Order: sequence, then structure tokens, then C-alpha cells
Amino acid sequence: MILLANVSLLSAQTKDWGLWTSIDVEKKLANNWELDVAAQYRWKDNISVTDQIRGSADISRKLGDYVKLAAGYELIAKKKVKQDIFVYRNRFRVQSTFSYKYARFTAKWRVRTQLTMLENENASSTFFDDDYNKWVLRNRFGLEYNIKKTPLKPYINIELFHQPFSNLEYSYYKNRFSVGTDYKINKYHSLEIGYKLETEVNGTNKNKLNIVKLGYTFSFLDSKPKPEKKSKPKSE
Repeated sequence: MILLANVSLLSAQTKDWGLWTSIDVEKKLANNWELDVAAQYRWKDNISVTDQIRGSADISRKLGDYVKLAAGYELIAKKKVKQDIFVYRNRFRVQSTFSYKYARFTAKWRVRTQLTMLENENASSTFFDDDYNKWVLRNRFGLEYNIKKTPLKPYINIELFHQPFSNLEYSYYKNRFSVGTDYKINKYHSLEIGYKLETEVNGTNKNKLNIVKLGYTFSFLDSKPKPEKKSKPKSE
């Protein structure tokens, strides 16, 4: 009986490998405002099939040393493999990030609320209808470490996903564990390499997705205007 239960549990779990690649451009604006524009390409089915193509834009503002508020929009093109077509989804999000630095460690907690408008045309247009407007609350807890005299900044985090208006038995339905490092080439260019494990925790089919993350960032956040040189007074 125990053996049959274990076989049944393993058969209900689907394991897969994916690859997520991204390009980000960050720009510092006036009065502590920042703009982030990104593009992302995702593969699934053991990195053999296109899963999603994404484009996003976020604007954020720092409130002191510990709080950062942001809002953004993301266009998602998700491929339906059997029909060989893309369906499009609009996602809107607001978030707040709380960070605290101690020595070379930085602890972060990000709270994000996102609304994804799905492509289901047969669903009712009720604003909180989960068949049409998918609301998700995400909490991410992370820790970074700035290695002295190296361009590496390793990180580790865990993110919890909740659907507050769904018909699921429990609103908590997925988690995502991440570990990786940022590599700063210079003040404008940086790379990211990481691994993510995404696990469904609600329902009978608890799928698991192993993800390799590769990213490139072009940043203007550290750029500062050069001070104007004072002209020397001309001798009369």
C-alpha cells in the first residue's frame, strides 16, 4: 500500500527544466525616481519549446534608505504549443520593497500585488472573477552578500504566491526558491546567473519546474554628471 501510494505521488508530480533569459535597462531620473525597461524570453519542456515572451516597464521611487515603491506594466505573449499560436495577456503590478543593510549583507522583503488579464473571452467581466482577472499577491524574502574586492554579489530568496480571489481550497498555491549571483562588469554593465525551483503546493498535480536564469543589465543608476570646471579668471 505504501509503495503504491509513493508511485501514485511520483506520477502526480511533473518535473521540467526551463531557461529564462532577460535584458534590462535601468535609468535614474530626477528626485529619486527610476525607470526600468525589460525584455524576457522563456523556454520550457527541457529547454526545447518557447514558453513566453515578455516586455515590461516599471517606474519606482525611493523613500529614504529602507523603502522603495514601484508600479509597472507587462505584456506577456504565451505560446500554446498544440495550436502553435501566441495568446496575449496584460499584467499590471504595484509593489513595495523594504531593505536593510548590515555590514556586507542586505536583507530584502518585497510585497507585490499583480493583476493579469487573461485571454478567456467566455468568462464574465467581473473585476474579481479569477477566470478573467487573475489577482496574485507575492511575498519575496531575500538576502544578498557583497563579497569584498570582487564584482560578485550572491543572493538567495524564497517567494510565496497567493491567489486571494480564487476558488482554490487554499489561496497559497506556489513557491519559488532562487539562488544565484550578480557579476558587475563595470558601473554600466552587469550579468546575472542563477537557478530557480518553482513548486506548486495546491491541488493534486504538484508540478516542479527547474529554471536556469541568465540576465544582462545596462544601468544608468550609477552615472553622475561630471562637475563643471570652473574657468580661471583671466589676468588683466
